[in-house]
Amino acid sequence: MELFLYSFTLWLGAYLLARGSEKTSVQLTAWGLIAYALALASQILFNQFIVIILLIPALLWIGAALHLLPEEDQSRSVLIRIWMVSSIPLAILTLVSPWFAALIILILLLCTGLITKLALREKHRNTYALLAVIALFVTLSAGLLILPLSWIPIRWSMALLGFDLVFLGIAITAWDAFEVGESMRAHLEGSFISALYYAGALALIASLFSDSVTLLFILLTFGILTQTFSNSIQSWLDHLTLSQGLIEERQALRQTADVLPRRSTLESADLNEEEFTRLTRRALSHLGDLPKLAASPLVNLPIVQVRGTNSLDRAQALKSLLTQSIQKLKPNSELEFGVTDEWRFYNALHFPYVLGLKPYTRRADYDTLDETARAALDWFQTSVPERTLHNWQNAAAKLVAEDLKKK
Repeated sequence: MELFLYSFTLWLGAYLLARGSEKTSVQLTAWGLIAYALALASQILFNQFIVIILLIPALLWIGAALHLLPEEDQSRSVLIRIWMVSSIPLAILTLVSPWFAALIILILLLCTGLITKLALREKHRNTYALLAVIALFVTLSAGLLILPLSWIPIRWSMALLGFDLVFLGIAITAWDAFEVGESMRAHLEGSFISALYYAGALALIASLFSDSVTLLFILLTFGILTQTFSNSIQSWLDHLTLSQGLIEERQALRQTADVLPRRSTLESADLNEEEFTRLTRRALSHLGDLPKLAASPLVNLPIVQVRGTNSLDRAQALKSLLTQSIQKLKPNSELEFGVTDEWRFYNALHFPYVLGLKPYTRRADYDTLDETARAALDWFQTSVPERTLHNWQNAAAKLVAEDLKKK
């Protein structure tokens, strides 16, 4: 059971990271699964549990739960900062006195309450309700494991936490796929079967030629990680042997092939106005990434289908349509940039997405920008708060979605 839980949680954590999701909640859930796998590894190899590793999944899930809060929630940023500052000291204090773990369990319960509150007020309440139920079980399992209790054997507590984390990881994967308008089942099953095939083959070889648990463990880990991160490994190998032009072309083709199983089959006629706007907003944020655009349900639009014969052509056609819609937001002026209210929606989409400016990064490469882009970058940094830009982009995405529907 320990080997099975180790293999499955390691694969699921690696899969969540390999998805390349931009959501911090997904990344923290992935690292929580991997931390649990490391705790199991210490038990398998050294026959002992390392308490500090057992604390990591609980602390990371607290951060993931806080990142699930809506960005417009004023308490969100404050709670995240408190979590970032207090997690390591709290883990150290728990090592000094196990009863500090009670504080971690209390915080987990409060996070479960926050998710339950989301389930009561958000539109997709069923998703948050499921997450709240799973979070409650994670809290209970973590309590049995890290509190100084002896109600059930620690091995059973570890198993309970493992199964809860697996369900949590799958629920987070489904939530992430829904948010970005992707399908989950085919890609998830394909990754699992591939990892199972390679890891199982290596495990069979290990069992035939040796009875060493350590060798079996190493080969299982190698098979799971190399298969799950095969695209990243191949990209690294390409940098050793190919020219830059071929590297970029192969990477685009490889990434497109990887995301195609994640593309939703939803048709535009099946989407209501709010869902269509949400998918348009997501596509705009991926305007500079053709493989991710290829996974957007918007490539199923009839006007996109007739412009491309394959996935990359359709992604390029979608990019062209979105760029044209953004250009329509530009005021009727000979100027390339302005700061009045009529320019705000155009500026909010054109410079960050079409030109790829990142206004709030600490290091901006001014040398590669023309005079207009420099002026826009200075304006964003000095006059437009990040939250304001986000609101403008949401409003502008709605206008772009309306324009797409007319085509």
